Amino acid sequence: MTAVFKNERFQVGGLLLLGTLLRLLNLGRESLWLDEAISYLAARLPISQIVNNTVQSSHPPLYYLLLHMWLGLVPDSDTAVKLLSVLWGVLLIPAVYWLSQQLFNNRAVSLTAAALVAVSPFHILYSHELRMYTQLMVLVVAGTAVYWRARQTNKVGWWLLAGLLFLCAVYTHLFAFLALAGIGLYALRESRRNRRALGATAGITAVIMLCFLPWLNLMLAEAKPALGSLRPLQSTEILNPIKPLTAPVFLLFGMSSSFWYSGLILFVFLAIVIIFLLELRKLGRAHIPPGLTLTLLIIGCVLGLPLLVYVIRPFFLPERTLAAAAPFLAILLAWGLTRRQSPLPYLTGLALLLMLVGTVSYHAGPLIKPPYRAATAFVAENGQPGDVVLHTSDGSYLPALRYAPQLTQGLLAGDPDPRKPEVVYDALGGQVWTLEDLAAVGNGRFWVIVALEHSIEWQQVQYDSIANTARLIEDHEIGGIRLALFEQEE
Repeated sequence: MTAVFKNERFQVGGLLLLGTLLRLLNLGRESLWLDEAISYLAARLPISQIVNNTVQSSHPPLYYLLLHMWLGLVPDSDTAVKLLSVLWGVLLIPAVYWLSQQLFNNRAVSLTAAALVAVSPFHILYSHELRMYTQLMVLVVAGTAVYWRARQTNKVGWWLLAGLLFLCAVYTHLFAFLALAGIGLYALRESRRNRRALGATAGITAVIMLCFLPWLNLMLAEAKPALGSLRPLQSTEILNPIKPLTAPVFLLFGMSSSFWYSGLILFVFLAIVIIFLLELRKLGRAHIPPGLTLTLLIIGCVLGLPLLVYVIRPFFLPERTLAAAAPFLAILLAWGLTRRQSPLPYLTGLALLLMLVGTVSYHAGPLIKPPYRAATAFVAENGQPGDVVLHTSDGSYLPALRYAPQLTQGLLAGDPDPRKPEVVYDALGGQVWTLEDLAAVGNGRFWVIVALEHSIEWQQVQYDSIANTARLIEDHEIGGIRLALFEQEE
């Protein structure tokens, strides 16, 4: 029996089973939020419109194309559609194990890295998200493992596969180019020892860039600097000076509303960073393992470069966009097990324990996202024929298009900081209305849904304007979302 538990396949299989169960648990509990609704609605478009970037997304189309095919295979429920993210999230566990084995050939390190990914609240959270981040992580991790294998064997097949995986990665998310930059830096660093690998790395990078040109041309032709994830900070958004510290903590431990938990994981992370730097100093530059060097370079490019730019020239940088660095942070943490005369192994164990606590808290705690599904269902169930629905924010409007497409509903025009231009809402099956348009639709009764997650002051002014010109019939609140029923006064 002991031999069975020590069997490599049994251990990896156990982690795979644990990771699968943690990802399936509560899968459909949360509503889709704005970005997820965009994913769903965009994937419902014809393939030609996805490829032509009708939704003017800053993200390449591969994820939307795969989701388009997935939606044709599964029932139309939140649980079913999110299973695609779960599948990628589960695949990440053996992918991280394989990459760790390639880099360090140490089963304890590889199992620990896989365990960290299996139970991390961050990885479970994004396995529950209808977005491209789990797909991105798998492709980057698998591409790196295959790249390492190609360097060791110098076989054409491995080089071609590495190029294909990274091509898929950059067509999933632009920040995959940063991981590719880390690999390029490693090839340059090791060029004296392996010039052939440098040439092959340059070759596959050139091919990837060439294959990406069609999408790049499309993005440049439709460039809208005020929109999308690469936009500068707006006047209402605040620069977060400690983001370089909180971002890697989030990528390891996820989010938490608990003060004590947040403080503890921050303390543990700082301790790990300090001791890790001391251990690197002990090793000396000449004795740092090659696999560790590659891991550090990828983390530096994927995580360090965007954060450096953010501090120097602030732009909209949600931590989730740095997701490709998360598996490598787990691998780096697991490498600490090799430093036997150091506190690092104990800190790695403590980090694993804290991740388990965070995962339990995530599953047992309150909802993280606004309950758009419940709010839309309330309006659909309590409305009368002829009622119309006006949303003051696309934060509630786009999820409502997913949950209740049968309703006559529109988005209030005039948002000073729009997330999408009007043509995108039209393409997604939506409408943009002015207050005057309300008189031309419906039976005189209309619902106003207010979700104060965006352009808050403007939304409040618009609601007050409506309340001053129409008669309030009902007023409800569901999870911070205001649902008000008005009747137009003659």
